[in-house]
Amino acid sequence: MAEEITQNMPKLQLDEETGEMVSKAELKKRQQKRAKKAAQEKARQVKAAAGPAKAPAAAPKPKAEETPSDPEAMFKQGWLHDVYLENPAKDVFTRFPPEPNGFLHIGHAKAIAANFGFARYHGGKCYLRYDDTNPEKEEEQYFTAIKDVVEWLGFTPYKITYSSDNFGRLYELAEKLIMLGKAYVCACNDTEIKHQRGGEKGAHERYRCAHAEQTPEDNLAKFRDMRDGKYKPREVFLRMKQDITDGNPQMWDLAAYRIKTDQPHHRTGWDWKIYPTYDFTHGLCDSFEGITHSLCTTEFILSRVSYEWLNKTLGVYEPMQREFGRLNLQGTVLSKRKILKLVEDKIVRGWDDPRLYTLIAIRRRGVPPGAILEFVNELGVTTNTTTIQVHRFEQTIRKYLERTVPRLMLILDPIKLVIEDAEPVDVELPFSPKDPKMGSHTVKFTPTVYIDRSDFREEDSKDYFRLAPGKSVGLLNAPFPVKATSFTKDEATGKVTEVRAVYDRDGKKPKTFIQWVGTEGSRKAEARVHNALFKSEKPDDAEGGFLNDINPDNEIIYTDAIVEAGFDEVRRRAPWPEAAGESERGKGGPESVRFQAMRVAYFAMDSDSTDDKIVLNRIVSLKEDAGKKS
Repeated sequence: MAEEITQNMPKLQLDEETGEMVSKAELKKRQQKRAKKAAQEKARQVKAAAGPAKAPAAAPKPKAEETPSDPEAMFKQGWLHDVYLENPAKDVFTRFPPEPNGFLHIGHAKAIAANFGFARYHGGKCYLRYDDTNPEKEEEQYFTAIKDVVEWLGFTPYKITYSSDNFGRLYELAEKLIMLGKAYVCACNDTEIKHQRGGEKGAHERYRCAHAEQTPEDNLAKFRDMRDGKYKPREVFLRMKQDITDGNPQMWDLAAYRIKTDQPHHRTGWDWKIYPTYDFTHGLCDSFEGITHSLCTTEFILSRVSYEWLNKTLGVYEPMQREFGRLNLQGTVLSKRKILKLVEDKIVRGWDDPRLYTLIAIRRRGVPPGAILEFVNELGVTTNTTTIQVHRFEQTIRKYLERTVPRLMLILDPIKLVIEDAEPVDVELPFSPKDPKMGSHTVKFTPTVYIDRSDFREEDSKDYFRLAPGKSVGLLNAPFPVKATSFTKDEATGKVTEVRAVYDRDGKKPKTFIQWVGTEGSRKAEARVHNALFKSEKPDDAEGGFLNDINPDNEIIYTDAIVEAGFDEVRRRAPWPEAAGESERGKGGPESVRFQAMRVAYFAMDSDSTDDKIVLNRIVSLKEDAGKKS
């Protein structure tokens, strides 16, 4: 498998003009470009020697340099720009209001970036507000994980608030709504409510139940009985008296309060026996906090009318709600229920398993927060639901890592290479051939080094350009190419255990270069190569369900990988890169120790690492798999 990984990687060759190791195709491209430039210069000199032409040609326009994408582009144009123009408030206030009943996934990154980014761009403030109105599903781990992810993405909430902060105030407004004749206590069951709303596919006219005819005084008394525990859960509930004839289902007398006594609330304990619904809570909390732009996903577009109806009816400040399209990924599952099943069946290690697309899993895999923000910015924010193939997300990550992380040599499946006439020598290696600011480090090239098993064959062939008996290959940044002279095998397994070689000093340039790791200062590691968890782009469509679509090769573990000595300095200097919520030295977790393993893939350190054992996760491959569809 290591051979499959490295075979698809570019065969590196030396660009003598720049000193960089590049692929054969890249070198050819550069040489052609230089030849063309030299020919143009020669033609110019010939023309200049012949004298001025009748009409001098216009000077060629300089080629525009490629610039990184503008991280604020999505606020300067498009839907978010138009939303601001609708309400160009001097003091912008937004909020990110997650339910603390699960871990956030990649789709939430868009909502976080839109809400916090919108406020920051316009010099405003954004609340992190936990919508904690359902004590049955809320846990401390979710509150903590949500806050950590927001900060990891580089955002600092103006305030951290909770819907439960307002339970008393919400209750008072519920009583006010009752006395306005706009809410009533209902004892109907689910079947009766469905019938009132027109039955199956609107088979008959909608109507209100008899409970809606109760006087405000009767409703207030019953509501207080709900509060005081005189009813059982689901026996009655408070409904808003909206407009049952409206074509919008969000106006069909929605629930405002329900009884819940099975579980204490995370913050208020047993103080309350009744809890407000999302439809009653959300708009009013937006009002209490002075939200100017309530940005949510299009699943709430029908709710805008009930949102506005409630605030207007109660005579409170009215925020502006606008809706944008969700972000979905193909080739995975984001549902809490389905991920829980994967965890329970031990298909993955937990909610933060790098094969998942929860944000804690993406973080553990080593994806930098800046790459996620760049991905969201590239997609932009519109009213359309955006469904993206995983490989497009990975391509953004790859581009981001290419320009921001250092390079090291890593061997996944090592075998010894003994160079019989070599002497130890220090080799200075840049952390990046393109960015001198990253600095360099020194490794010792030793007479015995490790190379990858995939870089040696017992029998040579014309289409093979790496090491074989009697054949030479370049070692990246080593003094000379090496020629294999012999090898030994393990009799029990039949695997090659050692290759012996000598320097090939005849001066011929090798056709390819391979990576190596010396025996001094190198570190043993466990490298986990994560592939797609599912075989298809739509796991839910698999016969028998998504669990029947599991890719058997979704994780390959190399227990004896070896990383070069420069890893220790990369680890000390982490985070790589310093960006978003990893902008302070030492602030990033183990996943902020990232590097490009030359010719292999991008890797990051896993949280399973200890002082004695390094565990690495593959973030993404060096280039997109050839079989992927665009």
